[in-house]
Amino acid sequence: MATFRKKVVAADRVAAVEDAASAAPIVGDPRMAPAAVASALPKGGDLGSSQDLAKYEVGQVYDVPIGKIKSNPFNPRVVYTASAVSEMAASLVARGQGMSAIGYANGDGEVVLIEGETRLRGARAAGLSTLRLEIRPKPESDRELYEQARAANVERRDQSPLDDAIKWKELIAKKIYPTQTALAKALNLGEDHVSRTMSLAQLPSKVVHTVAEYPELLSLKMLNAIREFWEVKGEEETLDLVAEASKNGMGYRDVAARRKAAAKGTVKRPRSTREQLTFRGAKGEFKSFEEDGRIELKLKGLAPEVAEEISEKILALFPKE
Repeated sequence: MATFRKKVVAADRVAAVEDAASAAPIVGDPRMAPAAVASALPKGGDLGSSQDLAKYEVGQVYDVPIGKIKSNPFNPRVVYTASAVSEMAASLVARGQGMSAIGYANGDGEVVLIEGETRLRGARAAGLSTLRLEIRPKPESDRELYEQARAANVERRDQSPLDDAIKWKELIAKKIYPTQTALAKALNLGEDHVSRTMSLAQLPSKVVHTVAEYPELLSLKMLNAIREFWEVKGEEETLDLVAEASKNGMGYRDVAARRKAAAKGTVKRPRSTREQLTFRGAKGEFKSFEEDGRIELKLKGLAPEVAEEISEKILALFPKE
């Protein structure tokens, strides 16, 4: 096996690199200054096969090949939206990586992330070959690995109650924390807060990933209002409510009021007659509500010209006055 040796760099070259770095724009959280790079490498350089990938020095920063980076097995983030990954990929291509990810060497030539999963996914999506990583000491336990990563996310305000709800349920199931009480104490959170947050884990995956696309809806109060609405009205109507809440700027009180109205309406639901339909390869449903004189028709999978034909025939039944 080849030995790992630091390359001696001329003083004038170090000065040139430092000048270039001082002029480079900082992308990311301005509260976190980037760590000094371990050694001056040619532009686009990384740790190649000529160096020993199994040995990284703690406190140094390296451009690590994407294929040598492993995700944090106890990553506190659970929900990664396609839009967030795409935005990160575009940022990495346009402006470069402003803030180093953080990881530890596993001794097998790989680096395990502590935090930086969005940057890793963005780099993969952008087709980049390396990601800049600062090497930290290996956490002493799975719990410490999780807590270090979550603390970094909380500092950057990247941690949502949805992530916490799903991950906490998993951590307790795996006995990383024996109880909700132990988890609350370790994270310095109130037990009531932990309990209310974990109730969000009941939400269906489709609702979770849909609401995650709207950052303005990710407060604990709003998410619990959405959960309570879902308990009354189910998945499809909850998805409609999420879109409406984002579009119209609804607050959690508005959603809570909608849930109360929906709960009252569940005492007596209008009876309907349903009939499943198939038409030219499309499938759908026809509903007739006799009590309030309402009908609903839903068809999915129609060819555009067929959809236009049906629309014209339906509209022909209602001549303009």
